[in-house]
Amino acid sequence: MALIRGIGALAFVLGVTLLALDAARSLKIKTFEATSLERFWENLGVNGHFDLRYHLFKLLGPAAEKILELPAAFIAFGIGMALLLAADGAMREVARKPLTF
Repeated sequence: MALIRGIGALAFVLGVTLLALDAARSLKIKTFEATSLERFWENLGVNGHFDLRYHLFKLLGPAAEKILELPAAFIAFGIGMALLLAADGAMREVARKPLTF
């Protein structure tokens, strides 16, 4: 569970950082433009090793286009929050101890 919480926290921080970087870039160009998931994937340089568009299209069909257009910051933030909430629910059961009076 600690690994899932750590990955969730890193994804959350990545999402917040991407949103801040998008906002800083928008100050330069005077219009807000969020980095899409596909553009973020290409900027990482991972597209040569794992073609995200091809695999998502095989998995989801035509809905893959809409997913690739979503802002990368919101996707990372959402995945991070989901993992943190899932791991937190599991930890809460262990943390409850009966009160001894």
